[in-house]
Amino acid sequence: MKIYTQRLDYDGQINALDSREVNRNQRLKFVFTEFAVDRFRTLLFFLPLGCIVTSRISIRALLLATVFAFCTPQQVSANDQIPSNSDEVQPEEKSASTSPELDFTVYLRMDALFKNELFVDPGQEEFIDFLDVSLGIDVYYGRFFIETNNQANRSNRSSSIGYRLVDHTDYQIDFLIGQSYLDGLSESEGNMIRDEPSSELQGIRDRDDEINQGFRFSKYSGNQAWWVDVAGDPFNISHGGWIVDGYFAHAIQYYNWEFHVGVGATYFSDKVVDYHAGVSIDESTFERSVYEAGFGARYTLDLSAQYPLSKDWVFVSGFTHKHYSKSFSDSPLYKSNKQTLFSLGVMYVW
Repeated sequence: MKIYTQRLDYDGQINALDSREVNRNQRLKFVFTEFAVDRFRTLLFFLPLGCIVTSRISIRALLLATVFAFCTPQQVSANDQIPSNSDEVQPEEKSASTSPELDFTVYLRMDALFKNELFVDPGQEEFIDFLDVSLGIDVYYGRFFIETNNQANRSNRSSSIGYRLVDHTDYQIDFLIGQSYLDGLSESEGNMIRDEPSSELQGIRDRDDEINQGFRFSKYSGNQAWWVDVAGDPFNISHGGWIVDGYFAHAIQYYNWEFHVGVGATYFSDKVVDYHAGVSIDESTFERSVYEAGFGARYTLDLSAQYPLSKDWVFVSGFTHKHYSKSFSDSPLYKSNKQTLFSLGVMYVW
């Protein structure tokens, strides 16, 4: 079975690998035959990887994923069978007791990054502020997955931890164990991440723990894809609200160039917006008044291009523009209702 082939294509990685087919036979395989060893290695693998891969995903989501891995029986459906290959002898049928396999891809990305000031704290000032280096890992173990935000245009969604309920050639249904939709915001993290709190944000509570559970439906057709997330915070850990996120992506191939166009819309309940943009009495100052936010929305336009420089190196560039509703921009913590980001760099794929 191709591992997330279509999703990888829309995340700008298939053609970056010289259009070679991505399947289990081309990646490093680990087959765990004993049940106890299988679950124990899942525990050892997912906990540290989750910490490295996604700083926006809380430890609660990682622990939930681990517990789910121990409690869920592993089964292999007909869709999980590896396609026939003339050079290999395939078994006629896999039994339900076949152990899941571990597949992963590692990315090292280096960008020149330009962005405007969305929040009230100062933005990019020094030369190093315009440089961005990130390491990401996409992990697939059975039906579990961790996906980092390392596509050619990285801004349309954050990293995800989930479990694939339905894996069909044309569509997928995922249970999202951990998914974030808003940028972190705290005393030392606004437009930039700082060692010391900025005066504009000093005294506010941390808003970097917005974590949601829900469902994602993805549909693929040719060089197009779209998905819809319905998620929220049912346990009232952070905001206690709900979010509906939709996105449409279209890929255009021109010789070795690959271009992507994407549009998205995200709707946030009043509890989510107030959690992120609201200002409580304890946070208020003479210059920062109390603010209670209502229902909000965000609309996104993504444009990106990539070109393979070699077998492993890929040139990547991306442009993202996000428009926030007044419920966000009226907040004393926000400076603008628009966020524009442009990146230009290279990515190395293992």
